Amino acid sequence: MDETPEYSTRDYWLAGAFLAAGHKLLRLDWRDGRAFFVFPDLDKCEQTAGAYWAGDLKVSAKAFTDALRTLKDRLYGNGKHYTPR
Repeated sequence: MDETPEYSTRDYWLAGAFLAAGHKLLRLDWRDGRAFFVFPDLDKCEQTAGAYWAGDLKVSAKAFTDALRTLKDRLYGNGKHYTPR
C-alpha cells in the first residue's frame, strides 16, 4: 500500500484553515514540548496553504472558529494542558 506524504505545521491558524477547508487532522505530534498538527495529503495541503498565504482561501467564518475550537480542545483536552515527556 502506497502511503501519501503528510503535511505537518506548528501554525495554529493555518491548521484551523485546513480543518475549515475540509482537511482531516490525523494527529498531534509533540516535539521538544511543541505541538505539530499533522494532516494527510501533502500536495492538497500545500495548495491550501498557498491559497491561505495569498489571501485567496475562502471558508466560512463559523467553520473557521469551530476548527480553532477543535484544535484548542485537542491541545488542552479536558481543561488540562498536555505535557509531553
